[in-house]
Amino acid sequence: MKLKKKHPLRIYLGIGFLVFSVLLLAVLWFFQTVFLESFYKTVKTQQVKSCTYSLTDYAESSDFYSLITEIEEQNNMTVDVYNTDDSIFTSVYTTQTHPGFNADIAMNTVYNLYKQASEHNGEHSTITHIVHGQRSDKPLLNNNSADTEKQFASSGQAPSSAEPSLPDGEIQNHRHEPAFERETSEVLAYAKIINTSSGERMIIVESEITPVTSVVETLRIQLLIVTAVILILSVVIAIFLGKAIAKPISDTNEQAKALAEQNYDITFEGGRYREITELNATLTYAAGELKKVDSLQKELIANISHDLRTPLTMITGYSEVMRDLPGEMTPENIQIIIDEANRLNSLVTDLLDISRLQSGTADVKKAPFSLTKCIESIFSRYTKLIENDGLNIVFEHDGEVFIMGDELRMTQVLYNLINNAINYIGDDKTVIVRQTVTGDKVRVDVIDHGDGIPEEQLKYIWDRYYRVDKEHRRAVIGTGLGLSIVKNILLAHDAEFAVASTLGEGSDFYFILPIIPTDDE
Repeated sequence: MKLKKKHPLRIYLGIGFLVFSVLLLAVLWFFQTVFLESFYKTVKTQQVKSCTYSLTDYAESSDFYSLITEIEEQNNMTVDVYNTDDSIFTSVYTTQTHPGFNADIAMNTVYNLYKQASEHNGEHSTITHIVHGQRSDKPLLNNNSADTEKQFASSGQAPSSAEPSLPDGEIQNHRHEPAFERETSEVLAYAKIINTSSGERMIIVESEITPVTSVVETLRIQLLIVTAVILILSVVIAIFLGKAIAKPISDTNEQAKALAEQNYDITFEGGRYREITELNATLTYAAGELKKVDSLQKELIANISHDLRTPLTMITGYSEVMRDLPGEMTPENIQIIIDEANRLNSLVTDLLDISRLQSGTADVKKAPFSLTKCIESIFSRYTKLIENDGLNIVFEHDGEVFIMGDELRMTQVLYNLINNAINYIGDDKTVIVRQTVTGDKVRVDVIDHGDGIPEEQLKYIWDRYYRVDKEHRRAVIGTGLGLSIVKNILLAHDAEFAVASTLGEGSDFYFILPIIPTDDE
């Protein structure tokens, strides 16, 4: 079959890695340039809001002004506290301006913040602009009169909560205009209305929002350099990874091609990672098993050819003699032809049985029957062998046992096991069939005292035409396929079966099946 030409794995790996790198850079560009300003303002807003809530929690504490100072110094913020009991707000606290930051807040902005906060559960935030050191929303009200500001002690320290409030009209502005002008920037103000024992207050925390335009430009230049470096590294790494991952697979593929050409002596090498190592180990094992199967297949063909040729030769030879020599038309010669034809028929029947059992098309009909009587009936077939050859076939049992199974198929099992024991019988010419009941199961052993089977070959004994001595010999009874038929029938009955053998002492073929309780039990 002609396969459609496809690209090597390393090409797909390289392209995938490059696409991933490009997408990663695109996301980085997007967030660092498009969303940088909004992220920055969101974080700054949360920071200012958090500081405002902290001041709210300590509004009645003696540490209130210390906390204000700490917030100002550590966060570069300004804090304003207003008394909002009257229609004209008075300043309770005003931060000293930070160098380079004119944080004068217009009173109209204060009133607007108060109005918005009142409409939004007592808190509100806004962003105002500073243009060249002046707010773009300069106060609509005059913010330099003594009626709108309060003055702290000349030392510049904020009063403690225990100090009495200064009377209205005694405020002095502590803010100073910067000595130089600044570029346009923004100031974030967050206002919160609180109720204290001294009356209603509004806390305003302000923080300058650093312009991010120059930062974005700097990031873009930096990202250009980073993008170039990452793309170069991506190409190099993609090539390296493509080779590192694809090469072991390519090597395995080339070796697998040799395996497909029936080169079973090939060994698949390890690999750089676990999956390839396991795959190579599996293919190496498969190659060994295929070699064994190929060897058995050749042996099977040779054995079947031999077994087919022998009866055909006998039938042909005796038929020609009887045709050419009228005096040879005897009952003995005719019986030989009949026997060889029957043997040929048995061989073909056994081959068909194995094929059907292995394909699952064999008709296995299970029903209760007496296993003990089945064994006794089989023994009657060996009467002539016992009389003519002096065989000693013994059946040992404790009583009658019933099982669920196909009686005809189980007869085949017992018949083939006994035949196998007779074929390899020992000098004592004894075959023992032993039926033993243990709990709810029955075990049947077929024992001979022949030469036995080497331990390393026991697992192959159930294969078709497998022979321990690797030399073909015609069995006394059977076709040489009996144990393979036994295996497949027992598998169809879900039976446990095995063989135990000792060299020089003989073999024990056995199977175990569940029994059917009788009324006597």
